[in-house]
Parts: sequence; C-alpha cells; structure tokens
Amino acid sequence: MEKKDSSFEDFFDILIKNDVMMETVPLEEQTEYIQPDDDYNFHAYRILLLIRICGIINESYFSNPTIYGRGKFSFFDFLIRYPFYLKRVIEIEKKPQILDNLKLKPYETERALSPMIKYIRGPWDHRYDAILNYMVSKKLIKVHFSNFNKSKKAMCLTLTELGIDISEQIIEEEPVWVSRMEIINAIFPKNATNERIDDYIRKHFPSLMLGIEGE
Repeated sequence: MEKKDSSFEDFFDILIKNDVMMETVPLEEQTEYIQPDDDYNFHAYRILLLIRICGIINESYFSNPTIYGRGKFSFFDFLIRYPFYLKRVIEIEKKPQILDNLKLKPYETERALSPMIKYIRGPWDHRYDAILNYMVSKKLIKVHFSNFNKSKKAMCLTLTELGIDISEQIIEEEPVWVSRMEIINAIFPKNATNERIDDYIRKHFPSLMLGIEGE
C-alpha cells in the first residue's frame, strides 16, 4: 500500500502551532492591477498624441489638429501598436535613412502591444467605440462626420483645447512614439484619404483585411 505523503499536513500543523497568520493589506489599500490594453486612459494617451502629430489643420473645415477617415486613423494606430509593421512600411518605401528613427526594441518584434482584428478595410480594435466615447466624455476630442474638402466627408477625430494642452505634455514624455509618428508623416501625407490608405493596405498588407487570404 502506497504511503500517504503528509508533507502538506505537516506544513499546516506547523503554521497552526506557531500561530502564524497571513498578513493582508486592508481592502481599501489594495492596488488593483489593470492590463494596459484594458485601460482606456492608456489608449487615450496614445490616441491624443497620434491626432496631435499625424493630424492636420485645415482652417476651412477644422481649426484644431484632426485625423479624418476611420480606416486611416485605425491603420496609423495599428502601426504604432505594431511597430514591426511600421518597419515593413519603411522597407517597402525604400527609406532606410529613417529606419534609425524607429528605435525598434527586440521584444517589439515578437509581440504586439495590443490585439487588433481584421476588418473590411484593415485592422480595427473592437473597443474603439468605447474608447472614443470615453475620450469625448473627458472633453479631450470631438468625433464628428464632416467635410474635409469641398466634396468629401469622413469620420473626423478633432482635439479639443484640453486635448491639445494634454497632447503637448505627452510630446515631452514620449519621444519614441513621437519619432514613430513622424515616420508615418514622412511616408503618408497628412491629407491622405481613406481610399489611398485602403489601396495601400490592399496592395502591401492584404492579410490584414477581412476576407483576403495571404500576402
């Protein structure tokens, strides 16, 4: 008959005999840890900077930095969250002189900052609606469907005055992100349309589009 292992019982007997008690921090003092991807402040922080750096001012239609185009916004955000794709864009465009500005870390080639899904016209985060609503509620951005030229309208993300003030502070804190967003500006004109970005994704990254197989 196999002998029963009493090591666990002995361990707890020792604890009991010596009145050993586990110390716990009072509930009100406990820290709740949130994964960055579940933290809307984290997303708002990045998106504010993206609009500030990659957005455009067109006095005829919007006087504060604005990114127009749902697909353009999500693809630019995708390139920041998946910087190894931004490296591929630099290679596709044959602009090795700006590769050093990417400052890609080894771990960033192995895992993504945040998961995004395939969408009809490219990558999309299913939480964007909630994140953008959160930013609107904090008076950081305005989300509107407006003209960006005489004949075309698109979803627009526009910084409020508060959003501008906070984005200026983020610029000082995030030089790597700023450098990467400036790379996006060096490759894609700020007035690029959704159609141009859609065509670019379809041509160079078709596997990111829903219903398209392979690259």
